[in-house]
Amino acid sequence: MIGLDTQTAFYQSNKFYTGQNIQILTYKEINKYNALFIIILLKKLMEKFSWGGNGATLTRLKRGKIILPIDSKGNPDYALIESYMKNIEYRKIQNIIKYYKNKY
Repeated sequence: MIGLDTQTAFYQSNKFYTGQNIQILTYKEINKYNALFIIILLKKLMEKFSWGGNGATLTRLKRGKIILPIDSKGNPDYALIESYMKNIEYRKIQNIIKYYKNKY
């Protein structure tokens, strides 16, 4: 989801109700991990917009481009993205565990 007024992007896995200035992006391949990857790219895209008259609009977002890794057929490689994000999550969790083991 993209909040146009607040220029935020986030992933929501549960059903929800929303207001009029929220854009909902859906795709059958989306899950928590590849959504988190795409959110980073969307946030980078929205950095060029500002509050007020030059804010994030649906038209401006559609003109923008994000670049995803592709597979051998030229399609977005969601499996690679998911694996990459799971690896980052695993390393972060391991760092947290290591921190708490050293602390106590």
